[in-house]
Amino acid sequence: MRATRAEPNRLCFQIHEEVVSTQLDRAQKLSVELRGRGFRFAVERFGSGRDPQGLMEAISIDFVKIDGALVQGLTSNQELQQRVRVLVEQAKSRNIQTIAERVEDANTMAVLWQLGVQYIQGYLVRAPEEVVLKG
Repeated sequence: MRATRAEPNRLCFQIHEEVVSTQLDRAQKLSVELRGRGFRFAVERFGSGRDPQGLMEAISIDFVKIDGALVQGLTSNQELQQRVRVLVEQAKSRNIQTIAERVEDANTMAVLWQLGVQYIQGYLVRAPEEVVLKG
């Protein structure tokens, strides 16, 4: 951090929901430590586990990245839309920002906006790219 002079609040560490669920104490300690140093913390593949609401209550996080499997087929599936809506509402009630993964078309993006998702990620925005830092 000293060498790059990057501001900690511009960096976000993310951890898979399954790892958080199975290593909750360690994940909470890591989250508290990183956030205490000014970094942001996210849980990815969110909503794929058994108790996403309990997880939001148990760990200090800035973002949840809604699992791409929930995003696929969202436009034609009312039950899936309701599930995502509930996740978004629960996150917002805890001041946690929401990101939808694997957004590939404008119709899906429109539904996500209607459901209250704040950010999107996926091929609609830009294909993944490799970033190499030279030190």
